[in-house]
Amino acid sequence: MRSLYTKIFLWFLVAIALVGGTLIFFVLETQSEFARASIEQNDRTLTPPFAERWANVFETKGKPGLSEYRAHARGVGIHAYFFGPDGKEEFDDTPSKESRLLVKSAMQTDQTQIAWTRTHRFIAQRATGPSGNRYILLIDLPSPFGRVFLERPQTQVLRLIVLLLLGALVCFWLARYITEPVTQLRSAVRQLADGNLHSRVGKAIAHRKDELADLGRDFDRMVERIESLMVSQRRLIRSVSHELRSPLARLTVALGLAYQDSDPAIRGYLDRIAREADHLNDLIGNLLTLARLESGTEPLDQTVMELDALVSEIAADVDFEARSRGCRVQVTKLEPCLISGVRNLLRSAIENIIRNGATYTKKGTEVQVALEHVQDNGQDSAVIHVRDFGEGVPKESLELIFKPFYRVADARERASGGIGLGLSITAEAVRLHGGQVRAENCAGGGLLVELKLPLYGNRADVELQRKELVS
Repeated sequence: MRSLYTKIFLWFLVAIALVGGTLIFFVLETQSEFARASIEQNDRTLTPPFAERWANVFETKGKPGLSEYRAHARGVGIHAYFFGPDGKEEFDDTPSKESRLLVKSAMQTDQTQIAWTRTHRFIAQRATGPSGNRYILLIDLPSPFGRVFLERPQTQVLRLIVLLLLGALVCFWLARYITEPVTQLRSAVRQLADGNLHSRVGKAIAHRKDELADLGRDFDRMVERIESLMVSQRRLIRSVSHELRSPLARLTVALGLAYQDSDPAIRGYLDRIAREADHLNDLIGNLLTLARLESGTEPLDQTVMELDALVSEIAADVDFEARSRGCRVQVTKLEPCLISGVRNLLRSAIENIIRNGATYTKKGTEVQVALEHVQDNGQDSAVIHVRDFGEGVPKESLELIFKPFYRVADARERASGGIGLGLSITAEAVRLHGGQVRAENCAGGGLLVELKLPLYGNRADVELQRKELVS
């Protein structure tokens, strides 16, 4: 049970049930004690003259007259026993064990003796007849409290059900009131984690005046600050990259003029300057591309395309270059997939991960590329797997390699020629297309990069849409 809402709801409901049950028990117990005291007071007032009347009837009319009197009493719900001077029950009835003990106590005093059981109330009273003989009247009555607890359990169950229903409604509202801002904050945090810097919770909890509302407003201020910093950073990168283009262009022109008037002895130095200038030009181009992707200014003129054809084309291009380094790029699986997207962005994203694998795979090995059409929770997706046989990446760096300028010190040092922007561009391009990218180390060595993109239509429609595109 991980849901905070469920925990709060159940704990409040249990607390209400316990408190309600306890209140019902103590109210009934208090009422029972008060009623018992009142009943005993009435018994001590009414029973002595009643017992005297029984003694007078017995001595004046005998046993037949008392039988008639006894039958009348039973007709109104009074079950009575009458003991003579010898302690024998005159009608040969056998009272219960508890009542016989009460009769013995009544023989010793004129005070009314009362005893309670769970279901009965016994009253014993000593009386003196006209002859001076002493008799004992024992009355057996049902206990009113036994009726409350035993004869009407459905009433108590109904009370408890009503209490639980009312408590459930209160707990539902209370749990929702407490957890709603937490849910809103969780949703905003997830959006922030996915790169949405416009995520806010202020409007959803603006009507609240408690600590959770303060937390939401603090979150909004934090996100605003982060958004401001990110915008400033992107603007700086974009501005610096643009500003570097002009001196780099002039450097290239100057380098061309230097080639014309240079001596063969310094041509090697000029070649090195040219290579570094090209490297710097690539860096600036990648920076501008990344800045456009992150800022959302990259034009997204999407078209429907055959992803399998695009992957095959890119793999063939990279394989041609990889052969010169003693390795290969092999397409192991290629299923038909149609997607809607920006072709140049998707080409850049896929090419970056395949070139990355070809750069770091060991000599004599091959980079394995696979394209699959998968369905997960009713969603059709295209999944591209690119697996190399290099040194892999430390576990703690698997998510960081998609950050700008991040480099793994041991396996992917600067000698490889990379600048740490290729995978960043891939991650941004995939995100703009509603996809995901991740990396993991393989058991047999090497790195596996998985690129997942939503398909344009389901599996059954792929061939039909492909025919429409061809026609």
